[in-house]
Parts: sequence; C-alpha cells; structure tokens
Amino acid sequence: MIALDVHDGATLGVPRRTIPTYCALCISRCGCLATVQDGRLIGVEPDPDHPTGRAICIKARAAPELVHHPDRLTTPLVRTRPKGDINPGFRPLSWDDALAMASERLTAHGPAATAFAVTTPSGTAIADSFGWIHRLVHAFGSPNLVFATENCNWHKDFAPALTWGSGIGMPDFAQTRCMLLWGVNPANTWLAMAVEIHAAQRRGAKLIVVDPRRTGLARAADVWLSPRPGTDAAVALGLVHQLLEHGGTDTEFLSRYSNAYDPAPDGSGTVLDRLAERAARFPASEVERLTGVRENDLRRAADIIAGERPVSFFTWTGTCQQESATDATRAVNILYALTGCLGSPGGNVTFAKPGVADIAGWDWVDADTRAKTLGMANRPLGPPAHGWITTRDLFRAVVQHDPYPIRALFAFGGNFLLTKPVTAHAEEALASLDFFAQTELFVTPTARFADLLLPAASCWEREGLQAGFAVTQAADAHLQLRPPVAAPPGAARSDTWIVFQLAVRLGLADRFFGGDIDAAMAHLLAPTGVSIETLRANPRGVDLPLATSLRQGEQSRFRTPSGRIEIWSHALAERGRDPLPNYVARPPDPLHPFLLTCGKVVAYCHSQQRNQPSLRKRSPRPECELAPDVAAARNIAAGTWVDIRTTSGGFRAVASVNMQLPAGTIWAQYGWWSDEASWSYNSSTDGEAFDPVSGSNAFHGVACDVQAVEAGPAA
Repeated sequence: MIALDVHDGATLGVPRRTIPTYCALCISRCGCLATVQDGRLIGVEPDPDHPTGRAICIKARAAPELVHHPDRLTTPLVRTRPKGDINPGFRPLSWDDALAMASERLTAHGPAATAFAVTTPSGTAIADSFGWIHRLVHAFGSPNLVFATENCNWHKDFAPALTWGSGIGMPDFAQTRCMLLWGVNPANTWLAMAVEIHAAQRRGAKLIVVDPRRTGLARAADVWLSPRPGTDAAVALGLVHQLLEHGGTDTEFLSRYSNAYDPAPDGSGTVLDRLAERAARFPASEVERLTGVRENDLRRAADIIAGERPVSFFTWTGTCQQESATDATRAVNILYALTGCLGSPGGNVTFAKPGVADIAGWDWVDADTRAKTLGMANRPLGPPAHGWITTRDLFRAVVQHDPYPIRALFAFGGNFLLTKPVTAHAEEALASLDFFAQTELFVTPTARFADLLLPAASCWEREGLQAGFAVTQAADAHLQLRPPVAAPPGAARSDTWIVFQLAVRLGLADRFFGGDIDAAMAHLLAPTGVSIETLRANPRGVDLPLATSLRQGEQSRFRTPSGRIEIWSHALAERGRDPLPNYVARPPDPLHPFLLTCGKVVAYCHSQQRNQPSLRKRSPRPECELAPDVAAARNIAAGTWVDIRTTSGGFRAVASVNMQLPAGTIWAQYGWWSDEASWSYNSSTDGEAFDPVSGSNAFHGVACDVQAVEAGPAA
C-alpha cells in the first residue's frame, strides 16, 4: 500500500491520504500509518501489518503537534548579540550564506581544533543521518565527536565485548523460557520490545525484573528485585554466587567456550575458582545488607535462572549510568555467560539484518588522529577508542586547553545543558567557542549559545532508511525507506542534506558522491540487492530472506583476543584494572543521607517534547517519588514542591510517596527545563563522578537530601 485516498465529507470533500511509515522518534521504530489532509499531518495510528506496528506510544500520536508547532525553526539564523545575552538576537540568512560561513570557519580552525557532536540515535530521529555524520567527521579529519554513548548504549552494545567480544544482541523472545530485564523499562522506552515480552509471557516464559521502581513490566514479573540505586554489581555478583554455589551453571558450555577453567594468571587456582571466591563475598544476606534486595527474592531469581532454560536478558541505562558501570556490566554479562545460553535458540542472539554498506569512513582514521581523541589516554577501552568523547573532556579542552585547545564545534542536535552533567565549564565553554553551529528543531537552552543555528526537518518531513527493526528476526529482516508525510516548515532541511552540502563546501565532494544523496543511498543499499526505486515504490518496506546464525559446535569463536568468553578480562588486567567484577560500597554522606536516581516517563524522551500541548497536559511538571522513610524523615506530604540537593547542585519537583521504593531512595524525572525555575535533574550531577573505564556519568545512586519548599512555579 502506497497511500489510500479517503474522502471525508466533514472537510468539504478534501481527501485524506493514509501513508505507511514508521515512527523514528526512538529506538522502537514502531510501524505506523500517517494520515495527511490538505498537506497537513493530522494523525498517526499503529500499522498492525508492520513487524513493529502492533502499538504506538503517545509521542507518535502527538506527531502533528511537532510537525506544525509554531516555534519550529524555519530558516538559518546567525547570532547578533554576545553569548552571555539570554536573547541571542538571531537574524535570518540564506542557506548559501550559512553554509559558506560554516565551511569557512571550520576550515580556518582545522580538524584538530574542531569537534563535532551528534545526539543519540536511540532517543531521537538522528539515526537517519548518524552514519553520514560520522563520515563527515572522518573525512574532515577531526579526532573528536561528542556522542552520548557513555550514558546510553555503551554498556549494552560495546562494554560486553570485554567479556564475549560483541554487544548483548537481542533476546530470542519466540523461544526463550526466562527473560531477565535489568535496568530497562521497555514499556516506557521500547514499546515494540514490550509487546514481544508480553507475548513471551503468554507463552509461559518467566520474567525477572531488576529495577528500583515497580513500574511497567516489573508489575507483571515473576520476581522483582529492587536494589538501591548504584548497587547493581552487588546484586549480579550475588546471583553469580547462587548459581556457582547450587550448581546452576552450564559447565559444558563454560569448558568449551570460555576461559573459566584456565589457570588464573595470578597462580591461584582456575579463573572459575577466582570468580567463585569473589562472588562468595556476596551471599544473599550480604546482598540484602548492601542493596536492599531481600534474601528470598534473590534466591527465587537464581532458582528461575537455573531452572528455566533457555534464558535471555536485556539491559540498558540502569546499569550504565553509575560510577561502577563497567563492573556492573561485567557482573551481569558473566552471570549470563554462566547460563550457557549466549548465542543459542531462546537466548541472546544476533539476528541477521540487511547488509547495507558501512558508510561511516572508519578506515579513514589513522592512528595519529585517534591518539588525539580526548580521553583516549585515560580510557583506551572506552568510547574514545571510537572517537567518541564526553562533554566534560570537550569543555576542558575549550576552556583550559587541556590537553590542547578546541575552538570550533558543529553539533547535529543535542541539548548538552539539559542532558549532560553540569560540568565545571559547561556554559563557559559554549560561550567561549570561536564558532558554534547547531542543527535543531527549536531554540533550546543549548542552542541559545550557537553562532549559527540551522533548521532541521523532523523525521516526519524527510526520508529515512531503517535496515532492520531489531526485536525479532522477522523485524530485523525488514528494510524500509520511510517517506516524508509532510513538508518541512520554511527552509528546514534534513540533517543528511546539511551534511552533504557542508561536505561539498569543505572540499570533500569526492567522498560524498559529488553531493548526490540518491547516489549515496544507492551505494549504501548496493549490498542488499534492493534499489532505492524499489523502496520508494514500496513505502511499507520489503522483507529479505534472512536467517539468524546461531552458535554451532566447537568451531565457534567469540570476537575476543582469545576467541573465547573471557570471564577473566586480560584487557582490563593489562591496563591495571580488576580482571573480575567487584562492588565496593560508597561511604555514607551524613549531609546527603539519601540516594537519588532518575528515569523517563512515556510522554517525553530526554529533553524533548515538553512544548507539545497534549504531552504537556499529560505530564505538566517535574515529579519525584520518595521512599516512605524519606518522606517521613523530612515530613513531606504528597503534592508538595521539594528541593533536592546534592554536593553539585539541585533542582525542584513535586513529590509523591512511592511505598515500594527501596529505603532511602528518591526517584525523579530526567530532562525537564524551564525559564522560571531550576527543574533540570542534571543540575544535581557532577561530570567529575564517572566510571573510570567508560566515562559513564553517575546519574544513579547520587547522594542527596530533600526539603519541602513553600511553592513551585507554574507549569
């Protein structure tokens, strides 16, 4: 189906067109049907014939409010007032002038003094342009790209390589008998996955959820473990201990595929012996003391993991956004390796996807360029190895010239001031850059610092290619070119168009197909055997005959240096890190006796969507939840505005009491901002508190206090 014309008498005979598409606002990529009338997007509904189209969330349904929002950027803008002025005095200019300015300024500063930035492809629609943005960075020769991976997907897609050489893949929901969800709430963040989990439960699969809050799928779990924020490594090591102590491991798998039975490099028994010694420090009683997870619940979870095979698991930012993120990830990964289910039917597998070309230009980056990547010297096993840097390191380079000066920044989306920790130099750095250009939909707090602001088309107003939809093999075999369902406002253009136009003006046309996006797309699609013309003629997409390759026999190798699962990590040991995961409790802070954590609500993603009326009506103001003992200690009643304080700062929110939160815990919403008050969760976090391997920021488990305040601002 390309489009259906449906006449609606209530609108004087103007036909409505229904266009098959998918929502690109987050990683779920839900298949949907867009209704267009008289050139306007008027509605979005699920497309049950799409592999991820059985449901859509309220953000997709609110798409018309985004597309037709009166505050959308519609023309390139250049600053006329000093950066300290809250009113930038933006004036319009043509695309030719804007691109000429950008290319001249970037060329003048050169690759080493220029950084780029890109927002997350998991929580925004930048995925359409993500590879092309990397290609631009690599072709230009910059060593530095700010990307939120350290706080988003690193501990799902990259850190597991320390254990088994790749990311965690995807649960084989159709065949699994036990699902372990750890620090992830698909009901709010990945609706297509939540649909598959519910279907697996109906088939009889067990569900274990590890999350401080009993929300979403945790309510339907067979076992819910609610640790205090930041103690995930202790819970995972406690489960490892239970499996080792009670015979719940797959010894044949470990013998064949891991270094578990190798002599420990320190000469004290085997690697498995050393793991058992480490895990023995975390019996169920000690786990309860350290984390708040009850002994019986931990044992029940271990019994299900041991008895209901095959086991699958998924984790996301819950294990990532803490100071011990790598230890927590390694502990969860080793726990899973003990089950023997990695790569097997019903376990975690890597579904076959359409084999599009790699267009990011990784092979253009030489060793000298990568050595200049900020953070590389301190975190060589982390994101800097891919050229991905943190805002902390960027801002230090801008303000302190440490280790060398960065003078120009070109950002594709991203709202640093609300989605990254409030580091010591954030606003100072943005204000002192010689040149800062940004593509955006709206004037955000970060965009107010831009010298050049470029209007971006939303995902509903541009083409976008999705090669695989992740949650099942059928979904991952699906290839779709999303059509635009509305015209971009004014002169707004896609990020891909901006990349190609800028590349040509930077003298990089030979690496960007002469600026011809269709030629570039033909190159991207060539390995699939599907043409762009075929995809445009079939906007619902095409299904390729692909099949999942599962682990097969003795010849299977993992992409680690040894070719096996490395319970003892030689890579960590070689860099002076503990080769086995550990948990060390943080000493209490008498002035900040409670623990703060955060999460997303279904109405919003990161700092987006809060200016859309239907979504704001559903969630009009920032809220926080207090454990009962916290509310009692500070005499706070539900509905009270509170001030939450840490050593770094604080923010305000409206309190409620969550009777099921772990003792001493406060949960708050992430991504809020307001001109009238400090609503930003990030004001309470410090960019200096981070995981030493990956740079992941401590958004979870932050020591805090809370007090009632007399009144809060209007929403």
